Amino acid sequence: MKTLICVLSAIALLATVAVPARADTTNDTEFVRKIVEVFRDCQKIKPGMTRAELIKLQMFDPDWGPLHPADDKAFKQHTTFQYRSCALIKVDVDFGPTGSKEVQPTDVITKVSMPYIDARERG
Repeated sequence: MKTLICVLSAIALLATVAVPARADTTNDTEFVRKIVEVFRDCQKIKPGMTRAELIKLQMFDPDWGPLHPADDKAFKQHTTFQYRSCALIKVDVDFGPTGSKEVQPTDVITKVSMPYIDARERG
């Protein structure tokens, strides 16, 4: 009987030592809240919106990359936007073709990607 009690005590002791401590749920909850907020912000971009409406949200900036001139006004059907609060979070936006060769506030969004993280080295 003593042996059984010693074995069970040893197992109980090992179980408490071997089980990793649970992460701080306060931090987990805050992290989840922020991720949900980012996804909600990204879902505000919808097909049918105009470029002007997207800019008015004031949450996204075009992500042209380091080699793209900042003053380029040429129309591009596919554009990547970065989330202002975290430039690693991106959304790809497609605009409907227009007769203009320049970006117009009336360009209409036809497709929006799911948000994604792009942490590639740039430069």
